[in-house]
Amino acid sequence: MSTLMTAIFTDLDGTLIDFDSYSSELAKPYVEKLIELGHLVVFCSSKTFREQRVLQRELGIEMPCIVENGSAIIAPVGFWKGDIQAFVETDGWHRAELGKPAADIRARLSRVESKFGESLCGFSSLMTEDVASLTGLDLPSARRAQEREYSETLAIQMPEEQWQGLEEVFAAEGLKCLHGGRFHTVIDQAADKGAAVRRFSELWQAQSEDPLVSFGLGDSENDRELLENVDWPHLVKRPNGSWANLHSRRIERVPGVGPIGWVQVAKQVIGPAEPAV
Repeated sequence: MSTLMTAIFTDLDGTLIDFDSYSSELAKPYVEKLIELGHLVVFCSSKTFREQRVLQRELGIEMPCIVENGSAIIAPVGFWKGDIQAFVETDGWHRAELGKPAADIRARLSRVESKFGESLCGFSSLMTEDVASLTGLDLPSARRAQEREYSETLAIQMPEEQWQGLEEVFAAEGLKCLHGGRFHTVIDQAADKGAAVRRFSELWQAQSEDPLVSFGLGDSENDRELLENVDWPHLVKRPNGSWANLHSRRIERVPGVGPIGWVQVAKQVIGPAEPAV
């Protein structure tokens, strides 16, 4: 007899963790309770694997994560059962890769910059101290943010109409440029958070008779594909108290800002077995 398995696919900055302080303290007891109850908590973020792994350790998570805006699903060896030929194994982790390597992304980005006429200031080209200053991260965290394997984050700030004017140039190079909470990130066209969620679900169905019920949590336009590909999509408020401009009757708009809203949704999933906080 099969039982329902719940997976919570969650964005990080401005959703699970505080937008300004990067703190996970508010959500931590609820993450721990979800895991105790047997639910999956799957990060789905623009962050690199090294960045996500630090946060996973802080929260006691040993399960898959979706990195760099859906460019890869990275899971501990042994999590996926059955045919492992579809995965790349490195250092005790299995990778299902949807995007292309960062070197390939940067080569195509260079051609975009040539057409644009100036540098778009990728994180990989900056001093780590400059990335720390731009992001508010400490130096080790800023270095992890630079160690991108499938994408490039851009430091340049421009009016929205300029970004829109570059969309066709990015597309001509097989790239997508996504606007997150702070910066734009460039990835391969084949990758996005929604594609990664769908791939995760396919992998789950191939190894388990238990149906997967999916919750999604995000805070920005960058989470559109994530929220469009889960059973129960939730949008938390941004720090200014507004919701991102995502129009879908399926998306539940949560009244709490960032991790406050995240906890509200976690309480719905946990039910009466709430943690003592």
